Amino acid sequence: MNLNRKASIFGTQLKTQTMHSLIAPSDNLLLFFIVVGAAAFGIYSEHKKWFGKLSGILVTMISMSILSMVGLVPVASNNEVDVPVYNLVFDYFIPLAIPLLLFSSNLKKIIKESGKLLVAYILGAVGVVLGSFLAISFINLGPDSGNTAGVIVATLIGGSVNFIAAGEILNFSTNPLFSATIAVDNFVSNMYTLLLFLIPSLAFLSRFFVKTKNAAPDAELEQAATGHGITIERIALSLFVAALIAGLGNFVAPWLQKLFHTSLNLEILLITVFAVAAANLFPKRLKFLENTAYSIGLWMMFVFLAVIGAATNLSDIVHIGPAVLAFYAVILIFHLVFMLAVAKLFKLDVYEVVISSAANVMGPSVAAPMAASMGQKKLVTPGVLVGILGYIIGTFIGVSIALLLS
Repeated sequence: MNLNRKASIFGTQLKTQTMHSLIAPSDNLLLFFIVVGAAAFGIYSEHKKWFGKLSGILVTMISMSILSMVGLVPVASNNEVDVPVYNLVFDYFIPLAIPLLLFSSNLKKIIKESGKLLVAYILGAVGVVLGSFLAISFINLGPDSGNTAGVIVATLIGGSVNFIAAGEILNFSTNPLFSATIAVDNFVSNMYTLLLFLIPSLAFLSRFFVKTKNAAPDAELEQAATGHGITIERIALSLFVAALIAGLGNFVAPWLQKLFHTSLNLEILLITVFAVAAANLFPKRLKFLENTAYSIGLWMMFVFLAVIGAATNLSDIVHIGPAVLAFYAVILIFHLVFMLAVAKLFKLDVYEVVISSAANVMGPSVAAPMAASMGQKKLVTPGVLVGILGYIIGTFIGVSIALLLS
């Protein structure tokens, strides 16, 4: 799941069971306090090592998942209820956080160091496709099994645009399984992301990966969080530059979409391109903002993933039955096992596998903070770029799978 997928899903008028929470969707300041509190709890717990090697983002997501499931806060996947705080996070935090995290982007270094991440991402996409063949071989979703597999493949390789586009192309968007798949997608993708955060700490899986050459997983995060020289001037300048880049991306995207007659949402792609261009055109000017920008961007990502955690809605899964859930589970389990199986062959380390898998399943808006929180700063930009690649190829692959399996 990624930003564009979330924006599309939350804006879609798909009817789900209304769930009332103790904190009302209109209690904006109180709800914002809970969301940023969950982010702060995750960051602080990681700093204090309260949960051992457990990632702070994992702690944040689990915390918000629990709060949403017990009914304290609104569920982020309930489309019948408008939650301004969640909308704020989706509309503004990611477009600002991406350029903030990319101030230190160096294309020469990326080209040199991200080649294997692209390989890992392609292997992950192959795993999704093969997993769909396996799932459809013994899980019967009725006459629309092929179309269901197609939209699932489209969304796991691309994002919400690919999900909706594949559904429209296949005349599947009015099928009850279409909305059921959206509900399952929220739940399963969130649970899978939690698993990915755990994998680097699972010692018995280490034999599948080559030894990483990077520093300890939390070294870069610690440096970013405690970076020296953070001043009000640098905070102001960092946010100004990030807002300028995000604004340009937002302004140019609709014009470019009309020019190329495409329904693809190009905003995040353009923001990433502009951010990388700025970092390479003005490296010396942005260098002194790097630590400040990275810290702010990482905090915004924690807040974003707190809201992602609040999207876990178990009641939706219970009401639509286990079939679509099982279908999803088979694809994702095969995808992960396939990546573990080929990791040694292609000399991939654990972080390349985990981050590329996150880019497959959840998109660039999750792959980027995952790379950052694991101390893999050099994989932040490649994580975004390979995730965006999915936007381009997702619909084509998903529709092709649907036509083949139908």
